[in-house]
Amino acid sequence: MINLTSVNLVTRRKVSIIEVLYTFLRILLYLLAFLNFHSIATYGNDLIYLTFLKLHSFSHLMHLGKINEDLFNKVIYPHLGEKRTEVLVGPQHGVDTAAIDLQDGRILVVKTDPVFIVPQFGFKKAAWFAVHILASDVMTSGIPPQYAVIDVNLPPKIKDDEFEEMWIGIHEALKEIEVMVVGGHTGVYEGTDYPMVGGFTMFGIGEKEKLGMPSKVRVGDSVIMTKGPAIEATGLLTNLYPEYFKQRLDKETFNEAYNMYWKMSCWKDGLIASRIGIHLMHDATEGGVFGALTEVARASGKGMNVYEDKLFINSAVREVTRLVNIDPWISISEGTMIIVTDKGKDVREALIKEGIEAEIIGEIVDQSGDVKLVKKDGSRVKIEHPLEDPFWRAFFDLASKT
Repeated sequence: MINLTSVNLVTRRKVSIIEVLYTFLRILLYLLAFLNFHSIATYGNDLIYLTFLKLHSFSHLMHLGKINEDLFNKVIYPHLGEKRTEVLVGPQHGVDTAAIDLQDGRILVVKTDPVFIVPQFGFKKAAWFAVHILASDVMTSGIPPQYAVIDVNLPPKIKDDEFEEMWIGIHEALKEIEVMVVGGHTGVYEGTDYPMVGGFTMFGIGEKEKLGMPSKVRVGDSVIMTKGPAIEATGLLTNLYPEYFKQRLDKETFNEAYNMYWKMSCWKDGLIASRIGIHLMHDATEGGVFGALTEVARASGKGMNVYEDKLFINSAVREVTRLVNIDPWISISEGTMIIVTDKGKDVREALIKEGIEAEIIGEIVDQSGDVKLVKKDGSRVKIEHPLEDPFWRAFFDLASKT
């Protein structure tokens, strides 16, 4: 019989050695930078960071990315401080925002995310994405964001002009969606590094009746998907490794995949749908479309049929995911909105009218909490939540090749 305690202790010891080595190498890189070997220090830092993440992700300790549902339910959910009756929606899997009843017919919705800045995109372009990651989450509530609080913890290597470019990018992206920064904190600190450089919170106030929440989902509701799968996987990979894809895709396909970056937001999707009426919305982040569908089913406690012949995929997305050998349906897809509504046809038509690809891909059918894929031959297959998102494997593989 295997002694699980011994296995865990060995694993932890190995990870501790890795962490000590990582810290030592980082100190060495700081010394190189101090001695003006900046290019070596920068390249070494990136290489060591990626290697450490890859080694750490194979440990039996907490995995990278969002914590799993079991750990969430065991540690976080039972320990939320004082319970307050005006909280309509608290933290739970498959739901992106909290909602607080203001007791006057209005509700306040709130969401926090990291400040996610990837310098390789250019600071202004990266700032647009940082804003829209968060705005998309808030918009899943059916209430648009209006106010923001941001805590920016910058690495010492950032330059004044880079910070200015980043902040102006945040300002312009917020102005486009009519959101104002009302407070926060900004500083430069040792031990911080890209892409996570702080915390970002958005708030929205709106009519209570427009709030999307799991308890509103009803049997017979339509399930709509916008844009198709792997929007974010495609946009990120082609923008991070453009030369790799330029050499392997025709010019038209590459340009479409590269410009998928600007589709990595579902703020507009949610705004359009909410004007007509929604019961629940959820964006397809880690775990992709199939992950999002199972999270909606779990959160609402309702079963769902999804029809294979209604699923659609962008041709450039198909080519990129084929090249890196990942399943687009379980790959990260910020920009894809899953919408549950009793006004399916009207919502779909409104989205298409605004130039957003959309299709009714299924409907809510029972109280099971399961998602079934109805194949073209009529057979049914249960869709399970993916154990991991294949985007990260593709990301690390390309990092090693390029």
